[in-house]
Amino acid sequence: MKTDLPLLQRHIERVLPENPLFRLLAINGAVGVLVSLLVFAGLLISNAAGLRDLIANAEDPVVPVVLLGFGLIITLGSAVIGSAIMMLPSDEDTGSGRRDRIEGELIPIRVHARARRPLSRD
Repeated sequence: MKTDLPLLQRHIERVLPENPLFRLLAINGAVGVLVSLLVFAGLLISNAAGLRDLIANAEDPVVPVVLLGFGLIITLGSAVIGSAIMMLPSDEDTGSGRRDRIEGELIPIRVHARARRPLSRD
């Protein structure tokens, strides 16, 4: 089975936005949805905490499935997108992972404080 790579690449370029930031968000959002679906399937297959039994015995099983799926997609999709944004290099990033130390001398400053009046307890 041979795939036509230029055709696939043209299709991907047509579907994804041209702006690099939106492209980053779209790709990582799709990865987040995929991770969410894998976690959802794993929860149902493993019957963690009797979740599959609860859903199967529910009066309307569509509601808990939709709520759980939507919550996982929002949570894990946001986590994947957020981690991708945090991994972007900044303009002043030197790559060392440290902030530059500020050179200088600490100067103590005297601050006068007045004593408070005690609150009356009635």
